[in-house]
Amino acid sequence: MTRTLLASTVEQPQAISRRHWPVLLGLALVSEGLYVLLLLALRPIAGLGLVPTPLLALQPWNNLALPSSRVEAISLLLTLLLALTACYALAGWRALAGDHPGSSGSMLGLVLGPSLLFGLTLLCLPTLFSDTAFASLFSGRLIALYGLAPWRTTPPALVSDPYWSWLTPLTRHSPLVYGPLWEWLCALLALLPGTSSPALGLLLLKGLLLLAHLFNTLLIWSLLGRLGASPRARFTGSLLYAWNPLALLALAGDGHSEGLLLTLLLVALWGLLSREQEGRSQAVALLAEGGALVALGLAIALSPLALPLWPLLAGFSLWQRAAAGSRWSRLWAWTWRLLLPAVVVLLLALPLWRGADSYRALMAASGWLSFAHSPLALLVPLLRRLYTPLAVLLDSPRHRQPAQPAELTVKGGALFCFALLFIWLLATMPARLRSGRDCPPPTAAQALSSLITACLLALGAWLLLLSFNFWPWYALPLLGLATLRRRDALSGSALLFSLTALLSLAMLGISSALGQALEGLLIFLPPLVYLTGAFFWRGRRAIFKEAQSST
Repeated sequence: MTRTLLASTVEQPQAISRRHWPVLLGLALVSEGLYVLLLLALRPIAGLGLVPTPLLALQPWNNLALPSSRVEAISLLLTLLLALTACYALAGWRALAGDHPGSSGSMLGLVLGPSLLFGLTLLCLPTLFSDTAFASLFSGRLIALYGLAPWRTTPPALVSDPYWSWLTPLTRHSPLVYGPLWEWLCALLALLPGTSSPALGLLLLKGLLLLAHLFNTLLIWSLLGRLGASPRARFTGSLLYAWNPLALLALAGDGHSEGLLLTLLLVALWGLLSREQEGRSQAVALLAEGGALVALGLAIALSPLALPLWPLLAGFSLWQRAAAGSRWSRLWAWTWRLLLPAVVVLLLALPLWRGADSYRALMAASGWLSFAHSPLALLVPLLRRLYTPLAVLLDSPRHRQPAQPAELTVKGGALFCFALLFIWLLATMPARLRSGRDCPPPTAAQALSSLITACLLALGAWLLLLSFNFWPWYALPLLGLATLRRRDALSGSALLFSLTALLSLAMLGISSALGQALEGLLIFLPPLVYLTGAFFWRGRRAIFKEAQSST
């Protein structure tokens, strides 16, 4: 009887932990079925904003009866995205609700296995939500095969190139400007044998980004372990990224560079954390810090989304060591930490620079000239109405009518608000990394958690205030940083932001300015309402607890 009691006591936790496997595997199978339905449903219907690919002709189910009107197609796509969102939310809730499902190997296998299956399915996606993959490969071919600079006002009309026919008319007359690192990576892909076939080139690019997605999952798993997260938090954080539908659709399905951007940012964080590992010599620690700053420079060279993180990571690597020494030594410590990422960017960008043509192309592609998918565009008509009586009173010329001043006011105000928030983040970070009189100094894991919070706030403000030409896949770095934090209002709002950005994929075909502004409002408003409400509710709960303790 004693043996039976001991056996039941030992086996009971294992039985409880195994309850997660059927539920999570069932949700994974349902999600896989939904991704297969996406393969059937995504067709280049007019007004839906989908771009056909060479894989469309290879699909054996092209004769299926699908919605032909725009409203029916948007409704079907939105229904599938909502179902994927529901499965993802249930999987995250199930992972948060109970104990971890077993050993580290089984947990990691449960995270990576379904994610790999989802990604392989999405490699066969017959249509894309944008032609960025074809434009990137065409830009790489300009460098590798034609010896031309891609940073031009308009791309050259190479009608004989096999990728030219897969570019949309808008892309053919727009600058092909991407980060210099992405340009060189696409040029290397263009040199591989067989990439003259657009179908093979597309599969190679998407396969590379699928590998980046899986590697990001491993980095998140490793960082959470080094940050001292519990096994359940480690499993949940990795699953929330690996199974995220936006990450899978944007990388394995659409082929965007933000997956590699997140890889470089995670490598930079991993290097900064490895620098403080016990038993490391000063030379090895300095090498790890330099590698982290080089990874930051590569991230900036890949995408301008990493720009607001540059001073934060460089300042963190200095402030964490308290910068003891003379004034000149502290100045030199600041200088080389700020210049090392800039040198990496310049080395990659200078071979592509062509003077005034490149400058005009960069300005045209920067997003400052439009308000695509930005909620700030809703403020422009209001300011135009305010400026119209003033323009009539001052008898301004036609080229100084209220349209342009209203846009400049909104953009200038957004830049001012972002600058205030960024200065506050820089000013408060040293205090978080220094210990008080009665407090022990923060550990390396605690300091890195403070850095991740600051990066999350800076990147979120950048996307809200300064990404006037916002696209849904810009939310991927925010998602990856959020999974490295504890589950609170800030990380919850970032996860909600990735889901609202996912649902906006069904509305990318909207071309009107008002429709795009309302789409941006639907993307940003729910996370902001959730974050604001959570902070106010947390404040009310703190006041209530204080009142209870005083009575």
